[in-house]
Amino acid sequence: MKKKVASFNGQDIFSYTIENSRGVSLTALNYGAAIIELLVPDQYGKKENIVINYSDISDYENNPHYLGVVAGRTAGRTAEGILNFDGRSLQLDKNDGNNHLHGGFKGLSRKIWDVIQDEARLTFECVSADGEDGYPGEVSFKVVYELTDENKLVISYWAEPDEKTPINLTNHTYFNLSGDKKTTVLDHILQLSSSKFYELAPDSIPIGTTDVDRHPAFDFRAGKPIRDAIEQEDKQLEIVKGGLDHPFLLDEQPKVKARLSDPKSGRTLAVETEDPAIVVYSGNQIEQKPELNGSEGKKYDGICLETQMPPNETETYLVDKGDIYEKQTVFSLGTTDTEM
Repeated sequence: MKKKVASFNGQDIFSYTIENSRGVSLTALNYGAAIIELLVPDQYGKKENIVINYSDISDYENNPHYLGVVAGRTAGRTAEGILNFDGRSLQLDKNDGNNHLHGGFKGLSRKIWDVIQDEARLTFECVSADGEDGYPGEVSFKVVYELTDENKLVISYWAEPDEKTPINLTNHTYFNLSGDKKTTVLDHILQLSSSKFYELAPDSIPIGTTDVDRHPAFDFRAGKPIRDAIEQEDKQLEIVKGGLDHPFLLDEQPKVKARLSDPKSGRTLAVETEDPAIVVYSGNQIEQKPELNGSEGKKYDGICLETQMPPNETETYLVDKGDIYEKQTVFSLGTTDTEM
């Protein structure tokens, strides 16, 4: 289903809804490829939205929280907006204080994408011009959202540059498995297959990995409520206003790299990815305005599980002319009485 929902700068904004054979549905915008609704049943069969969205669709134009969007050309923060590779030093847009964040002022999250809609698949396509936000090269992008009949949301990414350039994409959806934002995510259980995470400088730039054993708040290997992590005393939590906004290096095994569950609704989410890292953001900087899911915003309203290459490590995600950037992340949706 396609529906006009807004107009930004004279350009029509549409929502697109897809549904699998089991009645799980996803709605996304052509603006930023933003996922605005994901209707999933709880353990009793009640379908509710498990992602955070703006109550007023017009708030997606500026989207201060990057709700649901494709973040890029490069996700995360680049220190001082300086891009160094092959002896070049390029200045990217500074859109986060003195740093560059999620692709800049004209990043993929601000683009109106072309959309091809199938019954259970949305294909988004756009082009980023040479020099846009300071990045070299013209790049063609394609992102696919697919709902399988096994209740998996498969996100596939593809990009082709016409010259060497960094590409590091992720999706910035905020999950809240309580359904329709009935509670915060503080009592959600998070489990990560990760023995190391990146410590952050005071401006949130990653500065190097350390063992989670040295920072118990960041040890999610056995799984624990998010509340148990952020209520600990750790300067790393304080840097990002009392919570998580850190890259975690993923262990090679097991196949599932992250699990999120809500004990009350029984909903579960399992993450499989080809990426070596995941940024976990616990919504620490959400404020009362703009309104979210029909009520005022609150700290910890949602949690992002951003699969990607470690941010600010440009040499690890350079793509040459003639090469293709491809990756896939799978979010398996279930309940405590189903196999993930």
